[in-house]
Amino acid sequence: MYIYYALGFLALLLVVGIALYLITARSYESSDTVANSYDEWTQDGILEFYWGEHIHLGHYGSPPQRKDFLQAKADFVHEMVKWGGLDKLPTKTTVLDVGCGIGGSSRILAKEYEFEVTGVAISPKQVQRATELTPEGVTAKFQVDDALALSFPDNSFDVVWSIEAGPHMPDKAKYASEMMRVLKPGGILVVADWNQRDDRAFPLNFWEKPVIYHEINF
Repeated sequence: MYIYYALGFLALLLVVGIALYLITARSYESSDTVANSYDEWTQDGILEFYWGEHIHLGHYGSPPQRKDFLQAKADFVHEMVKWGGLDKLPTKTTVLDVGCGIGGSSRILAKEYEFEVTGVAISPKQVQRATELTPEGVTAKFQVDDALALSFPDNSFDVVWSIEAGPHMPDKAKYASEMMRVLKPGGILVVADWNQRDDRAFPLNFWEKPVIYHEINF
């Protein structure tokens, strides 16, 4: 009997611990906190080991099917290309990848579609690692830049591309306006991001509330 109480108590501690971590960990303070976190994760290699070259989720088809996690990420990039109509654009199209991470998407866009890609991230370590992973001759380059104050002139790129960078932006309107500013007239903006469902119809449950709180505050 006592062992069941003990196991129940340990389970409760685990739940409370996870909830507290989600609520308090990685709280947003400034752009520096985001950069520092990604610097640390890039340097220790754990994120790359488990997530590969793409620090974003994957595409599993419709209806969803079982698929290798890393392959799903690459497939997601190709689905984004088709969704945005980029597969109809000529080679040498200029693309800005905002929040490029360690450059997985940028390399696919450069290698498989022959685009001229510039990837930007706020983390110097990510930019360094993206450069290390990019073979010579691949038309993708990387630099440190702030998505809320991009260093490029107006009307610089044919395409602006961004995957799952929005949650890190304290000013979503500025994030959007900066991407539009550097996009050429008639260019294509391709953005994918996390969305919270309408909880008026389907309220968030016990597990989802701390997760959502955590994501919108990092």
